[in-house]
Amino acid sequence: MSEANGSQNGLTRRSFLKASGAAVGALGLAGTAMLTADEWLAPAQAHADEQERTGYTFHYRHCQCNCHLKCTVRDGRMALVEPNDWPDKRNETICLKGISEIQHVYSVDRLQVPLKRVGERGSGEFVEITWDEALDAVAQGIQKVWSDYGKQAIAYMPSVDTLSVNLGRILGAQEKPHRGIDIGLGNGFSPAIAESGGQGAASNEMKDWKNAKTILNVGCNVLETCMVTAPYFFEALEAGAEIITIDPNYCTTAAKSSRWIPIEPGTDAALYLGMMSLILENEWYDEAYLRENTSMPFLVDEADGSLLRDHPAESPKETGADNPFMVWDAVSDSMQPYDADGVDPKLDASIEIDGKTYSTVFRKFKKQHEAYPIEWAAEKTGVSEEVLREITEKYACNGPSILSFGFGGADKFSNADVSGHAAVVLATLVGTFGSEDGAGAGAYVNAYQKVFGAGKLPNWPLPEECKAASAPKESVDIRDDKSGIRMLYFQDGAIQQCSANMNETAKWIDTLDFVVAQEIYHTPSVDYADIVLPTCSHFELDQEIGSLRALRGHALLQQKVLDPLFESRTDFWIETEIAKRLGYGDAIPESYEELVRYQLDNAKDEAVKGITLEELIESNGVVALNDQPEIARSYVGQKYATASGKIDLYYENLVNYGQALPAWEDPCEAYAGNPLRDEYPLQFFQRRTKYHIHCNMVDSTWIQQFFKPSVEMNPVDAESRGLASGDIVEVVNDRGSFSCECVITNAIRPGTVAVVEGIWDKYLESGAIQSVTNDTAIDRGPALPKGRVIPFNDTLVEVKKA
Repeated sequence: MSEANGSQNGLTRRSFLKASGAAVGALGLAGTAMLTADEWLAPAQAHADEQERTGYTFHYRHCQCNCHLKCTVRDGRMALVEPNDWPDKRNETICLKGISEIQHVYSVDRLQVPLKRVGERGSGEFVEITWDEALDAVAQGIQKVWSDYGKQAIAYMPSVDTLSVNLGRILGAQEKPHRGIDIGLGNGFSPAIAESGGQGAASNEMKDWKNAKTILNVGCNVLETCMVTAPYFFEALEAGAEIITIDPNYCTTAAKSSRWIPIEPGTDAALYLGMMSLILENEWYDEAYLRENTSMPFLVDEADGSLLRDHPAESPKETGADNPFMVWDAVSDSMQPYDADGVDPKLDASIEIDGKTYSTVFRKFKKQHEAYPIEWAAEKTGVSEEVLREITEKYACNGPSILSFGFGGADKFSNADVSGHAAVVLATLVGTFGSEDGAGAGAYVNAYQKVFGAGKLPNWPLPEECKAASAPKESVDIRDDKSGIRMLYFQDGAIQQCSANMNETAKWIDTLDFVVAQEIYHTPSVDYADIVLPTCSHFELDQEIGSLRALRGHALLQQKVLDPLFESRTDFWIETEIAKRLGYGDAIPESYEELVRYQLDNAKDEAVKGITLEELIESNGVVALNDQPEIARSYVGQKYATASGKIDLYYENLVNYGQALPAWEDPCEAYAGNPLRDEYPLQFFQRRTKYHIHCNMVDSTWIQQFFKPSVEMNPVDAESRGLASGDIVEVVNDRGSFSCECVITNAIRPGTVAVVEGIWDKYLESGAIQSVTNDTAIDRGPALPKGRVIPFNDTLVEVKKA
């Protein structure tokens, strides 16, 4: 394994500088290039005048915590990172990742200078160039793609943590095109309630868990993936809620829950379908809620599966008000528009008119569930009938109830949309949405980013032609020919993070005209770039004022902690220089301060109105948003932005795929009975960890004291292969392989193997994690709201001693 201060392909930054003939002084580092953490934090010499000041900034958004940090700078070096003093004391948060930034910002893997590729893509062979050379090359590459293919041929893939604000619109690019990550469950969950983020964000925030009686936490290691919510988890336990974590493996959250129930990977949809069959069988559903607030009473033409409307559709965008859905009215005993005055729709009905048969959605739902009895669900999931009956009765009858899921498990299977669809139907059956305190459903790890405590900030006004392009709907993969992508501009290790089957991805990248990486660290993705632009961390600014955020109930201001290190530049500076070269220099703000003042002065969101920059500075970068509820909940008053204004559980656009209502579908690869298991018998998955944020912090040497890359497997599987903890093993299938150390643990389910996601190639013995992952595209991908999911965890492998 490479040492912590190593680099890609055996080339360290020091050897690079030596090979390129670049002197340290030429980089403006005054002889301090790539000092170790010990050197940076060594006591100042006795004769030196101590200089100490405090700076404030926010940390990564990607882990949902959005921690605002108070940083002490001593003798020009960041020496202490601690929580800022928030008005809400519960939000004074920090974890090992934030503390480790003392060392991490000085990492040996910091990109110090602009680079130009000289070897093959993926080889990591670069030479140093000047900023003018780099920016001119980027601008010329962009202009050539514009000229040859059009603006939509650029894929702009920023992180949620990027501090660029206008670049995607200036490029006119496909911004975050269909790339298949963290959208699997949302594809099935979100359409029913018109959840705006499309990722299945929870209907209420996690603070509300203390008001619940029964909480089903399915496939979500929330105590590691969203650590800021931990107090709410334990508050719920103390208040008497039963938290039942259902997960294939024994994770941190399972250990702290009231109960852990192991489940066969990829069978979450079977769990929900079996639970719904029990609810129907025992009539535990809320009939009045379903009739009044959902599409369950809507009539469906049995011949073609279409929803019956008042008249033939004149436009695919017609709403329920324009062309009402039809129901069978119990009062008049006739077909009526669902929104007609005095209508009392029958929930369970089937009628014949003029030789055509129409059934309510609910009748079709009941009929379909005859295929999913509890015995079937028990066989599929590996959860006993007795346990399934127990947890279903608790969920349906011992409410208020919450159904929580995450992005790291079922979301990464080919049948993820079925799981999401089944989850939203299950939650609706018991009257979850817009209901009482302590009732909710969705991805609680996503709530703070998409729904709660977030204030909307206006975009800087750009010329009309500056707008992001839409990714072609018929494309379900950035690698598809239909995507039309000829240039990739990415940040935050996006290539490895968002692509499976890396060997095929590398072939696709090699066909592109131009690739740009705007990165802080030398992630594995950097090696595929033609031009590399080194950017600053969140702690570095060339101005006193930086970016503005409005999340977790507060407006957060980035302020200078450090000057830019090495030859790195801020995202804002890079964006500005590219805009100038593309002819938009006069159209963008001159400084972060001008942008922030514009956002605050022109905010239409009542949560942000009235907050001033001066107030933020005086309050050390943190001001509470206006009129925030004690606990935020969505869909209050049963208001939904769906076509009908109700919860639309029947997906008419998926009729031809057999998924208008959630119907069981095996995973595409990791299913029982797959003949491929004869050669590759182990299901491979990538798990989340408290130590990293996707691929961020992987290079932090302080964190490496607590974690190193490994393949985790059950003792049963290890013994049959003659493996022991500490052995170097190879994980292999017909897509590729990688090698690293093996750790044997009972926390991993027999028949599965796990690695932490985002691990950089350099920390493995050989290969890349994504070289083995599944990239199968399902047929209905283009019909799903966010395109097809990449089934990273729907992968079979074998493990053997290297």
